[in-house]
Amino acid sequence: MVALGVGVFIGGFDQTFVVPVLSRILDDFQIPIDEFGQASWIINGYLLGYAVAMPLMGRIADVYGHLRVFVGGLLVFMGGSVLVALAPNLPALTAARALTALGGGALVPVAMAITADVLPERQRPLGLSSVSVLDDTSSLLGPLWGTLIGVWLGWRGLFWMNLALGLPILLAVLLGARARPVARLQRVDWTGGALLTAGLTALAFALADTGARPRPPWETAALYLAAALVLGIFVWWELRDRQPLVDLRAFRDAQLSLAYGAFLLQGGALITALVNIPLIAEVLWGRSGAGPGLVLMRMVLFMLAGGLLGGVLVRKLGVRLTALAGFALATAGLLLMRAWPEAPGQLRVWLTLAVAGAGFTLPDAALYLVVMERAAPGRRASATALLQVFQTMGMLIGMALLASQGLGRFGQRASALFAANPVDTDPERYRAIIHQTFGDTFAAAAGVMLLATILSAFLARRLRRDAATAAPGDGG
Repeated sequence: MVALGVGVFIGGFDQTFVVPVLSRILDDFQIPIDEFGQASWIINGYLLGYAVAMPLMGRIADVYGHLRVFVGGLLVFMGGSVLVALAPNLPALTAARALTALGGGALVPVAMAITADVLPERQRPLGLSSVSVLDDTSSLLGPLWGTLIGVWLGWRGLFWMNLALGLPILLAVLLGARARPVARLQRVDWTGGALLTAGLTALAFALADTGARPRPPWETAALYLAAALVLGIFVWWELRDRQPLVDLRAFRDAQLSLAYGAFLLQGGALITALVNIPLIAEVLWGRSGAGPGLVLMRMVLFMLAGGLLGGVLVRKLGVRLTALAGFALATAGLLLMRAWPEAPGQLRVWLTLAVAGAGFTLPDAALYLVVMERAAPGRRASATALLQVFQTMGMLIGMALLASQGLGRFGQRASALFAANPVDTDPERYRAIIHQTFGDTFAAAAGVMLLATILSAFLARRLRRDAATAAPGDGG
């Protein structure tokens, strides 16, 4: 379990640790700063690859064995990191990042499935929440790791460190784990995997307009239409296939559907907080250097505590009350952020970040447990992977809405202010517009978390006793 958790932690770093060294990568490849948008897919491409790899790799793990695919994913992750470190140009680096994401995308769902397989029922919730917390915490701590190691070893050294960190984990897994029996009567739906990859890719490009100038509206509309068409074909194909990549019939189970929906909403609200907190610390509170990141780290600490606490509480309070408490706390935390004055006191900031941070991760164990115990036999890894996809897509949608609606509303208010007084604009009124825009986005995120709270009220208080022991040998 320690080896699995550390492997997930290392894989999660790659999502965000490249952010602090993007400018150095551009400088090495002689790309001018005004073409910074070219580098955005170093991050977005990894997130997209992570999202599309998870359901496919999860299903491969269910068919060929969880342990084998975890080891294979770790090898691909390390091999991709080596290719990134050796990349001669930006296109090669971006392609290598996509390969790295293919391996990294296998680690979380497969580690979750192995956890559910090997731990007894009483330890299972805490095991699942621990893996989830390590995944979340690693992506949040990634920028700090990138800053420290990037200064010491350079951006290429960051990726060589993946190899140095991954090899001991690989040896520990190989030496400490035993293969479990695998049912060979299943197969992988490769056609469904290709359709899902194409559909999510089109949707991600539609949501993320990374060019220096906005693209024509017809291009965005065409991307959305293509995404809808391909995903529609994917649904049709999956419903016809006897062994689909994603068991869409499982959505007839109300408990599974509620868990997936709640995780989608959580992703959208969480990304709003993660983006806004450092920005408001820099723009309104005057923090500079590492200051904004350190403010965000306070919430990360409470996210870690909330995730572990959720794994303990779900055994005592049950699934429904644990999820309800978490989402209600997250809603309250976001509303407290909306009520922040332009310069809140330290105690108020700490209290707000504690409430929100604990609330965001407290429901994780409950939702993972629902998916693990309600998934069909032989589909634990793929069902967990789909839960991760819902969260990632929620984050992509949240980022798109934050950029379009949040920045759009700020632009309208700023334009009205400058139009009213173009010569001598009041700086205090300009700051008030910034503050109001932050408040609006926090309020919108609180509304999303309130909806997740309502959904969680319909979760079962306790899971079926017979489900907790289903599929004991599902995955090697």
